[in-house]
Amino acid sequence: MKNSLRVAGLLAALAVVSGCAAPISGKAKPGMTPVDLAALKTGAQITEPTEFVERFPSATSERIRLIEGRRLLNVLVHPIDYFPSLPELGYTRIFANADAMSKTGGIPAQYADAVTRNKLVVGVSAVRTNGSVRNTEQMLVGVLQFASEQDAKNAAAAMFQVTMSGERPRHPVAVPNYPEANASSADDQGVNAFQQHGPFVIVNSVTQSTPNVTGLADTIKKSMDAQIPALDKFKVIAPDDLMDLPRDREGIVRRTMDKSAGGGDPFGISFYNEDFGVFEASGILHYERNTLETRKAFEEAGVDLVGRRYSTVYRARDVEAAFKLQTVLAKRAKNDTVLAPPPGIADAQCVRLAEEDKNREYNGFCVLVYDRYVAVVMSLASVSKAALEVDPVLQERTAAQYAILKKSE
Repeated sequence: MKNSLRVAGLLAALAVVSGCAAPISGKAKPGMTPVDLAALKTGAQITEPTEFVERFPSATSERIRLIEGRRLLNVLVHPIDYFPSLPELGYTRIFANADAMSKTGGIPAQYADAVTRNKLVVGVSAVRTNGSVRNTEQMLVGVLQFASEQDAKNAAAAMFQVTMSGERPRHPVAVPNYPEANASSADDQGVNAFQQHGPFVIVNSVTQSTPNVTGLADTIKKSMDAQIPALDKFKVIAPDDLMDLPRDREGIVRRTMDKSAGGGDPFGISFYNEDFGVFEASGILHYERNTLETRKAFEEAGVDLVGRRYSTVYRARDVEAAFKLQTVLAKRAKNDTVLAPPPGIADAQCVRLAEEDKNREYNGFCVLVYDRYVAVVMSLASVSKAALEVDPVLQERTAAQYAILKKSE
């Protein structure tokens, strides 16, 4: 998806009055502290806005289908809405082949043949856990898109058959209102389900520490009650037409960082760059640690567009809303620590993570505001440097991101 907290408060715009002047009513509003762009230390980082150009050095067909995957993530339901006691963000996957599907935290490799044989187009999955190794509780949700409705139906049946054919005996589970959910359990502490709906297979896997198969089936029902209407509103785009879609709506990705020779890029950014592009707030929320709090912050800040490459940029309603969003995005978890902001950017809030981000494997980030835009800049520090209060590479990256936002006007 581990909570986070930030270091600095919002700056207020103060109204100064003199002598006999009448007092100005109303609440003070936050504003940006002036920044001297020429004085920022950016090292070898790129400081100019760069156009979002998707690169297809290989696996071209799969990379194109990932465009559909990013769209699909926007309509994937969130596990925490159906299993509220899962505070820890797990893995979020966007994939166009079975190997990528079954990476750590994804849909297991035992289903690879079932989805490949039935013409998988693209898929997404997300998981949250309770963070316990001994008494694990977790929920995985996923949507797989196939070439046709019949392919999806065949895939759902094949995935159910794979599940039932494992070494551990399993029994079918009835999910209320979904007689074709293809649900099963081995011990009544976990239930898997594969529901076909149009060209999609909706995947649910729920595990809890005590047996309660009825409760687990009801959790899956509630998840599908929300997922199916969301898919009904989703317009499938044929792979041949995906490249005709706008690549960078209103230049939001142009405002993010591209790969830079300055270093610090997180290791978790994959070969496919599958999470590079434009997202809605609902989609990027699958990568956020504090899901419920962040969702509320998105709504209150009026976040209507998100761009992501080597940094993530959120567009809020105005600068006041942007500062409020910054506070939530920079919230520290229990064992996270404060990092010094870049020299010259007093408003930036920076955090050293006690545990690396699961999806991108970074261990430090800064959140900064420029006008109505909020940027999260990520960096990976070595073990020997992770304990230091100052992260020079992260500071350079953050300063460079500020310059990019400034020059994107």
